[in-house]
Amino acid sequence: MLLVEKLNHQMNMSSGEKSIADFILAIGGKLNKYSTRNIADSTYTSPATVIRLCKKMGYSGFDEFKEQYIKEINYLEQQHGDVDVNFPFSKDDTISKTANKICRLYEQTVKDTLSIMQYDMLQKAVTLIKYCDTLYVFSAGTALNHAEAFKEKMMKIGRNVVISSNLNYQLYEVNCINKKDCALIISYSGETEKTLLVAQTCKEKSIPIIAFTSFGENALSQLATCKLLISTRESLFHNIADFSSHLSINLLLDVLYAAFYLQKYDENYQYKLTLVKHMESLRHSTNPFLINLDE
Repeated sequence: MLLVEKLNHQMNMSSGEKSIADFILAIGGKLNKYSTRNIADSTYTSPATVIRLCKKMGYSGFDEFKEQYIKEINYLEQQHGDVDVNFPFSKDDTISKTANKICRLYEQTVKDTLSIMQYDMLQKAVTLIKYCDTLYVFSAGTALNHAEAFKEKMMKIGRNVVISSNLNYQLYEVNCINKKDCALIISYSGETEKTLLVAQTCKEKSIPIIAFTSFGENALSQLATCKLLISTRESLFHNIADFSSHLSINLLLDVLYAAFYLQKYDENYQYKLTLVKHMESLRHSTNPFLINLDE
């Protein structure tokens, strides 16, 4: 969850902390010019209350909080697009207008995901998968359905990927994996309770974690070995559907697969071609677009 959302929700905040949260939201990027004393004077609180709020947000102090908050504000201000990510169409829209808006939302989500892609982290994720015995995928939601397609692609080039859709099984399963394995943990908020239990167990067992999560710091990203960022434009609850986050997760999975495939391009292609010819020999089509005309 973004700091902006945490400050808006004001969960478990005292009245003084709520005043500070409101003030920080009001000044936005201008926070860079403020000290704890400035904020305390402006909100009729104390520097100690400011620091206490920062710690509730998960930071060691004001300077660390301010640095992350400014990063988030810059990210949010750079976002562009004419489609509301949470309510991309209205009840008065026609079917064709709705379809066009969803298409534009897809375009904007893809661009946003690419804009926050950290290629050093992507390379690190590829290296972790390259040298692990088995890649385990953990998530608490629909992301596991998207991960199934990723699993199929990886199996077709000889890589072992394990996915358990039962959340209770995941908690036991993580205790069965070893240091030669790797975990891919997907959580948009980065704060899902059972997913964090999985991540904490991995951390304790020195199992590397590739995290797919939202922009900004959260509990999952702090436990991760490396992280790839999901487009963070969508509210957790107040939306028509999770169009943007689900698309971004799909894109990241495809990019991760492509980047891994790239390491041994010709070898992976030959392996996949041989396997698919053997396993799917009964599949036929008379449609010239679905067959290889060169064969």
